[in-house]
Amino acid sequence: MAAMIARETILDAIVSTLGSEDYLLAIWLEGSDGTNSLDAYSDIDLVCYTKEGCTDEAFARLDLCLAELGPVDMTYEQPNRPNNNRYKVYHLQDSSEHLLLDVTMQSESFPVSFLKEDKTVVPVVLLDKAGVVTYQNIDRAAHRAQLRAQLDEALGVFSQRSRAVKYTQRGHFLEALIYYQKYVLNPLVDVLRIVYTPIQSDCFLVHASRDFPADVVRTLESLYGVKTVQDIAEGIDRAEEWFRRAAAKADEALANAADEAD
Repeated sequence: MAAMIARETILDAIVSTLGSEDYLLAIWLEGSDGTNSLDAYSDIDLVCYTKEGCTDEAFARLDLCLAELGPVDMTYEQPNRPNNNRYKVYHLQDSSEHLLLDVTMQSESFPVSFLKEDKTVVPVVLLDKAGVVTYQNIDRAAHRAQLRAQLDEALGVFSQRSRAVKYTQRGHFLEALIYYQKYVLNPLVDVLRIVYTPIQSDCFLVHASRDFPADVVRTLESLYGVKTVQDIAEGIDRAEEWFRRAAAKADEALANAADEAD
């Protein structure tokens, strides 16, 4: 049996191979590498930054680099993304089944800047020839406006929860489930993000178990763990009171932040 290919082997090969190309300006890691939360199930979140117009060439070189390490048994490129911000996933046959390589290939027309306040998106720079990786403070006025828009959208969506209610009354589980998620749980999570993790307000349930307090996680797990239309009907009732309290708390926090800015 062939030895398993380790993440360090993959990263060393990529940095050595692509880093020698003039068109490659920077390479960095994000995800669990940046948050010091690596475990046996972690994938590799890699960003490569090229000179303008060189993403095709860079991906071709990356494909060859990985093929030299061993058989590549899976590739997927997300469609309809601009050429200056492409995304492709790879897996090497002789690596852990969990060791997916997620590669974002960006170029000079795609601005890069990390927020000092955001401790969940932290770059681990492997190579930076041109000072590509920079930091800035959050624009608090723009961020408040974004959160206000998110709250307003959540209020509008949640106000349509009768779309879920009617399917519970009809006894149609699948239809009730999709509308329960769309018109009840989704806006609830969006509001909880504003309350508990405003910097990561657009993360939805990604890392929810890490980001939310334990009691919030348990309640969400209960609301999502429905099995019958009766469970959904009860979930809607439980979520309604929670949503109203959370929305009021979010509104108060945004109002107070605006007053402090003034």
